[in-house]
Amino acid sequence: MHHPPFPVGVHAMDEIGLKQSAEFAEVIAPYRSRIRHLFFGHVHRPIFGSYGKIPFSTLRGTNHQVWFELDASAPHLASHEPPAYGVVLIDDENLVVHSHDFLDESLRFPFAPPAGTDGRDYALNFPAR
Repeated sequence: MHHPPFPVGVHAMDEIGLKQSAEFAEVIAPYRSRIRHLFFGHVHRPIFGSYGKIPFSTLRGTNHQVWFELDASAPHLASHEPPAYGVVLIDDENLVVHSHDFLDESLRFPFAPPAGTDGRDYALNFPAR
């Protein structure tokens, strides 16, 4: 779904959130035991938790992000935090949500240190690409 069915604490986004929250809760009530996870967007922030014992997640957007601010009197700001998308892996027993910052260009290096190096210090001095 797009709008979260409850306030998430980012006041500027909560003000333009789902208006029919009570109706949404009523519609899903008979199916709550079968709902494994709730996904929504709208807030362009990585937020995770539970809604009436239903786990939920929302991620940053692929365009702009909404700046993290819990103070209701603060201005509503967008940011250039890295965009992300989610990959969801589901089987009969598990549901896993991965957030991927697809424009991330940070240095990557093997977990295992190369032969002849001392401990993990190699990661701090690993040659740039």
